[in-house]
Amino acid sequence: MKVIEFLRGGPAGNGEWRYELGRELHGAFGGANGGVVGAVCVNAARSLAPGRAPASLDVRFIRGLTEGAARVVPVLLHEGRTLSVISVDIFDARNRLCTRATVSLANLEALEPFEHAGFAGAPGGWKSYADGKAWAKPPGLEVPLIDTFAPRLVGNDVRGYATAVKVLWDEAGTCAEAACIAADISVGPPVGAALGGKQIPIPNPDLTLRFCAEPPLPETMISACRLEHISRGIASTRIEVWAGAHLAAIGVSTTTLLAGAWPDARKPKS
Repeated sequence: MKVIEFLRGGPAGNGEWRYELGRELHGAFGGANGGVVGAVCVNAARSLAPGRAPASLDVRFIRGLTEGAARVVPVLLHEGRTLSVISVDIFDARNRLCTRATVSLANLEALEPFEHAGFAGAPGGWKSYADGKAWAKPPGLEVPLIDTFAPRLVGNDVRGYATAVKVLWDEAGTCAEAACIAADISVGPPVGAALGGKQIPIPNPDLTLRFCAEPPLPETMISACRLEHISRGIASTRIEVWAGAHLAAIGVSTTTLLAGAWPDARKPKS
């Protein structure tokens, strides 16, 4: 299966795209999972830079993207010898702006083919997906993505909470889209663990990724997310996404700790 088939996307004319994002791709906060939305942004941006490799994603989740048709509008901001820079806006079925992103894609033929493994080193001690701990479903709270991507906790170390998720397509060259999903899903555990059992809604309104490699697409990807700081109800996290032994992406995300009760429709029930 190709990633665009999984996301049920296709051209809609006038340079726009249409994606049908079902309820099974929703998280805990009444909209499509942010990683899925990020994957849509990367996927749509590719259409304006064929043959170029995703290098970065900066995405802001303005409001929840509800179930149904999403109108996606990629715009080429700059096509340089080295980089193409593309903005992507996503509108819901009511034509409300839900997401604004910037995606950069690199012309690898214009770059020196130099390789360096970096200095962080490969992770060790993480469990296999089969031996990981399946995410529990919060009592009384519907989180469809748990059934869809089957996230499992496979480690907790200096890199943070390591969460493995299934990759549900088999198209080569699409690790960037898979990394988006793994990264966003991994943001919740370290922030939630810091709350000490307090039932506080913790959506993340943004995601920033830098894509490091394009390894063979694995059946599962692991994202390690580390809580760096919480102040004034704003949490900052650091992210690493791994495809097997290959570092696929690094990034950061913000999490907001919302005051007051959960919205009635999504409030956990004991």
